[in-house]
Amino acid sequence: MHVVDLHHHFMPRNVLDQLRVVSGGKERLITEKISIALNPDLADGEAHLAAMDEGEVDVAVLSQSGLSVLGRDVCRDVNEGMAAVAAQWPTRFIPTAHVCIDDESCATELENCIGEYGFGAVALPCSSPERQLDDPSLEPLWSVIENLDIPIILHPAQLPNGASLDYALERSCYRPFDTTVAGVRIFNGVLPRHPGLRFVLPHCGGTIVGLKGRLAMFFERPGVPLHRLLPRTRSEQQAEGLDTIFEQFWSKLYFDTAGTGAWSPVIEFATSIAGADHMAFGTDYPLESHSGKTMRELVTMIEQLPYAEHERTQIASGTATFLLGDPLARALAAHQ
Repeated sequence: MHVVDLHHHFMPRNVLDQLRVVSGGKERLITEKISIALNPDLADGEAHLAAMDEGEVDVAVLSQSGLSVLGRDVCRDVNEGMAAVAAQWPTRFIPTAHVCIDDESCATELENCIGEYGFGAVALPCSSPERQLDDPSLEPLWSVIENLDIPIILHPAQLPNGASLDYALERSCYRPFDTTVAGVRIFNGVLPRHPGLRFVLPHCGGTIVGLKGRLAMFFERPGVPLHRLLPRTRSEQQAEGLDTIFEQFWSKLYFDTAGTGAWSPVIEFATSIAGADHMAFGTDYPLESHSGKTMRELVTMIEQLPYAEHERTQIASGTATFLLGDPLARALAAHQ
């Protein structure tokens, strides 16, 4: 069974060094915009490969969208560094493009990045200090992505607006909430205008999978303002044809398996709602999974899911290959 890690973090050495200076040498950088662990393994390509080999992961799709709030220049450094590590190990790493959604030139930046490096996906944060993903200013960005026909790999903001640092709440609760809110805004405010987009929501979508029925209750036909005092039951949704439109938009959302601490019940629940063809394996290396041993634990979890073999294979690599297409398929074939 091929295994593709769709949620795998990499940070170029020069970016990591810059952030370590800002943090004063501390292992975690916390500012008004970001809360991020500065794990040295983030920038160590050899450490990534060693963990992947021990964990039996064939290919990793690299992203670090949490850094995009730090601006255009940081995004450019991330893109350059990802291109370099992917060029060094082309059968093991698939890079993604990064842009700052608070920069009015982000659509042009993405076009330039894709033109220069040929990346096959874009990594974006679920929100920023200034914008949510349904902000009208992002319309040019969505148009470019739709025209490029590349998937969008999301990650919650490293420090979501209003997040508390008490008890690691920003990581355990506020980030899943940030993902959930992003999914609802995408569903209602982005996909009606850009139905060709495909989004990968991290960490099983935060809580959006469990809220699917509740979201459907409040769903309105695109372009129709919210006007009902009472939500619709399932039969009322069907009578008005809203269930069909809702499912069309829902089908554009995909989910990775990272963020569970290898607790399989939540993976099984998400798969029961989304389907194996909308679930993709993820390790969150080197944070949740931080070694070959812990990476292997996550792979074993997928291998032991109570599904047919073709469904486990779909989660392990099939969904990621569908989303990223030929570049990933070639990497898997070459690695084999």
